[in-house]
Amino acid sequence: MIRIKLLAAAAAVALLAAPAAIAQTAPAAPAAPVAANTVIDVLKAQGQFSTLLRALDQAQLTEILQTRPAITIFAPTDAAFAALPEAERTRLLDPANAQELRNLMLYHVLVAELTTDQIKGARGPIATAGGVEINIDGTADAIAVGTATVTQAELDASNGGVFVIDRVLDPNAAAQGDGEEADAGAAPVSN
Repeated sequence: MIRIKLLAAAAAVALLAAPAAIAQTAPAAPAAPVAANTVIDVLKAQGQFSTLLRALDQAQLTEILQTRPAITIFAPTDAAFAALPEAERTRLLDPANAQELRNLMLYHVLVAELTTDQIKGARGPIATAGGVEINIDGTADAIAVGTATVTQAELDASNGGVFVIDRVLDPNAAAQGDGEEADAGAAPVSN
C-alpha cells in the first residue's frame, strides 16, 4: 500500500509539473497528435459536463488530461455543479481564483487508470493528482467517492476512464478528516 501511495504521489508531482516543463521548452517539432477518444473527448460526448469542461479549461488542465496516459476522472455532472450555491460556483469560476479551481479539479483526478473491478469489494484512501487522499468505497451496491456516489462507472477512454459522480468533491473536507478510515475488513483500493 505504501508503494502504491509513493507511486501515485510521484505521478501527481509529474502531472502538476507538466505545465511548467512545457512552458520552459520550445517545441522542436510539431506536437504529436492527440489520441482520439481521450477522457476529455468522452466528457464532451456525454453532453452533461459543460461546467466541468469549462472549469478544466480555466484551470489549464484540459491539454494535460488529453495527452497523459492512465488518467481517471471523477466527473461531477452539470447538475452536481448546479447544486453548489450560485455564489460559490461563481467564485470558483472567477479567473482570480484560478489556483483554487485548479486544486479542486486535481482533487477529481487520479494519475492512474482505476477500474470498477479494482474498486468493487475494496475501501480505502487513494491519492489524487492534487496530493490529497480521497476515500473510495466499493463495498456497497453503489461506489462512493468521498461524499459523492458514482452514478455511471468507468466510461472507457483511450487514456483512462471517467466515473460520473453526483456531487462536486471537496478537498477541504477531506483535509479536515471528514472521510471514513479504511475498514480492516475490506481490501484496500489499489491501482
